[in-house]
Amino acid sequence: MRSEEDLTQTLRVAADQVRKPPGTLADAVASRRRARRTRQRAQMALAAAAVVIVAGGTAAVLSDGGGRVEPAVTVMTGPPSDAVPKLQLKPAAEVWPQAVFKMPTKATDGWKYRPVTGLSATEVLLTAESSFEKAGRLEVYDAATGTARTLGDMPAPAGVKGYFSQAVEVGEKYFAWYGETPNNSDKWADFWVMPREGGTARQVGEVTGDLSLVETIAVTDEHLVWSVRQGGVYRIPLTGGAPERMEGTDGLHLTSWPMAAGHAPGERGQKNVNRMVNLETGQSTEIQAPPGVTSLTCGAAWCFGRQRDRSVRQHLDGSGRELLPEGLEFSGGEQLLGDRFARVMPVVGGDPAKYRIPAAAVYDPATGLAAGIGKVSPTGGGSFGVGTSSSPTTIMYWDEDKEQYRECETEPPSADSPGGSETCESKERGGGTRFTVLNLLAVKPGS
Repeated sequence: MRSEEDLTQTLRVAADQVRKPPGTLADAVASRRRARRTRQRAQMALAAAAVVIVAGGTAAVLSDGGGRVEPAVTVMTGPPSDAVPKLQLKPAAEVWPQAVFKMPTKATDGWKYRPVTGLSATEVLLTAESSFEKAGRLEVYDAATGTARTLGDMPAPAGVKGYFSQAVEVGEKYFAWYGETPNNSDKWADFWVMPREGGTARQVGEVTGDLSLVETIAVTDEHLVWSVRQGGVYRIPLTGGAPERMEGTDGLHLTSWPMAAGHAPGERGQKNVNRMVNLETGQSTEIQAPPGVTSLTCGAAWCFGRQRDRSVRQHLDGSGRELLPEGLEFSGGEQLLGDRFARVMPVVGGDPAKYRIPAAAVYDPATGLAAGIGKVSPTGGGSFGVGTSSSPTTIMYWDEDKEQYRECETEPPSADSPGGSETCESKERGGGTRFTVLNLLAVKPGS
């Protein structure tokens, strides 16, 4: 998660879905950003964190263990409905066939791959993990050739215990990332760069105190740039030196270089972006949220928000404002993908044993097309992953071969439950060898 604000919004959405009547797909949203501190970690309904269903309700169990947030969401519902889905979405492979491919989940040495973002229409940047959440090198997978190549190692600094590399960013000349010791109480982070063509990574510098509360990073030809959770943008020369605060960035948060966003006052998880600033030119664009809209989130060209029970999109200048199709819910926070798309949750209803019910969806404001991601199993479970780049990723991925199922136990009658009760646990089987990947860089304008 990027911040406690995002976690609040996530839980709010999940709670809203629980309150919906039986037969509606309960959507639990978990946005991946690597954990900034232990208190921020949330892992929703994965193999290591069960989703429990009691008397038809849905409860998400959050894990506060070590490591970073798994970039996935698992959805569980009560008994399936016989209703026809309200919104029938085609799979991404049918909507954008040129952008969907399969790749191994592991490197040849057994290290697990985690997609980061697209580098081109066929190439995807990956981290390879020696153990859970322990990224150890960068690789590139080319869907055109079906091969991966190693760029270089992601080392840990000498003498630092409990070190984890965090979100990777792509610049024109460099890859960059930062590291933390998230299980320790110290406020500390360091920054690394590696040439785009690959090679030896080098540490750019270290920061402590509030400057170490890294939120988003960027890398230019000369500086590594980052924003902190309390607002403000800093930079440090790639050649090393002292960090400096960039002038005029009070309250700003990096989105994707060179853009940074400011927010209007509001409740956590519902604040609207009210300006976008180009940090290279200094140009500031005021953003006007429509009446009643909350969680307005903007990228380089588009903004998305929530308007009561519907979602809305518009250009930065307010033009092109339209409601999203009914049944596609934008939950705010980190839902943008690249500079054009939004990740949304489909509220479709229906019986997943009879209809293909997607676990998530991608919406393209330029064409109005929406595509389903993954699928919900007949028992009501499904999962997907989101690329782990610092700026908005262009990647979503899932395991088509993984099956969700439930194991249930019946509790005998008690004083609290005279009729007895049933507790079910979400589990997975199969899969684990191939990801299906949607690379939005392969979706051309107008397609």
